[in-house]
Amino acid sequence: MDSDRIFQLIDTVVPFEACLYYQVLPLSLEGNLFKLGVVDAQDDSAFDYVQRILAYMNCSVTTEQIASETQRSMLSAYLLHGSQIREPSPTQTAAVLKPKNPAPAASGSEAETLLSVSEPSIPARDRFKPASAEVDRIPPELSVLDVEALHLSSPVSVLATLPAPQLLQELLGRVLLDGIGRLFFERHQSMGRILWSQDGVLKSMLEGLDPVLFQEVIDELKRLTDMPVSPVDQPKQVEVERIYQNTHLLLRLRIMAVGGKEEATLQVLRGAALRFYQQQQLSTLSRDALQLAQELQRKVNQIRDRTRLSPSPLEGLPALEKVVRNVDDQIEALMHKHNHQEP
Repeated sequence: MDSDRIFQLIDTVVPFEACLYYQVLPLSLEGNLFKLGVVDAQDDSAFDYVQRILAYMNCSVTTEQIASETQRSMLSAYLLHGSQIREPSPTQTAAVLKPKNPAPAASGSEAETLLSVSEPSIPARDRFKPASAEVDRIPPELSVLDVEALHLSSPVSVLATLPAPQLLQELLGRVLLDGIGRLFFERHQSMGRILWSQDGVLKSMLEGLDPVLFQEVIDELKRLTDMPVSPVDQPKQVEVERIYQNTHLLLRLRIMAVGGKEEATLQVLRGAALRFYQQQQLSTLSRDALQLAQELQRKVNQIRDRTRLSPSPLEGLPALEKVVRNVDDQIEALMHKHNHQEP
């Protein structure tokens, strides 16, 4: 499978949460033919959902059955690829999803453009479980994210007139509305550009930003996610969890150094996407812990073999025993919690 192509199609055509719920994976788009990987070939709802999306692109759909493990592995890789390579270009998203008769820009200024793509009207069902249903699982120690957006109904051009702290509030107010939200901060020549998308669909684009204001907004994002404000010379990513309107969120901020200046992306995960991401993180930690435990076992075996050949006092043995007992207690507590969790 071409992972780069699949990631781009998740960004631009079939949103991540739809892939997760319907157990599908976009495989390719060549001309007017879209190939969709499906775990359950008998699930007509998945096929109907994708057909409705592609109605805007005048494409036909063919399906190919894939293994469940393949689908979940690729979705896991999709969530992680943002920390390894730069996010796909939002401009490509706009080009793929731009409707035949696009809406006019919010104002006559050439410095800013508003692109809007409507999601097809699809029965909500239970496919994207409301985040409010997860309130009881939110850890009580999480900080609350307060956002005060005062210009949600104003033209995009108004945002460029705001100071950096308020501009960030307005951007957050938009990107936190629903689904998987993203903010892209790109530099073009001597000006800045900010784009925001929802579930892979480009919603709006603010161009022609003064470079000083552009950098100030990035610095505000750093403060929001507890990242040092000092400029980066290598890509740096932080993840913070917050509560926003009784919803558990994960904010992933990535800062890149491009030509001696900074660009950034902010991704918001919630609901099904956040739960899936957390499951993958736990799986990774479990594998790492098992590898370390196996390495510890090998080292202990080596110590045992050497003491047989040359008996001598082991000064570190009591400390090692204490660590092992502590780990054993924590594993027992985790097993108890796991066995008593509600299905």
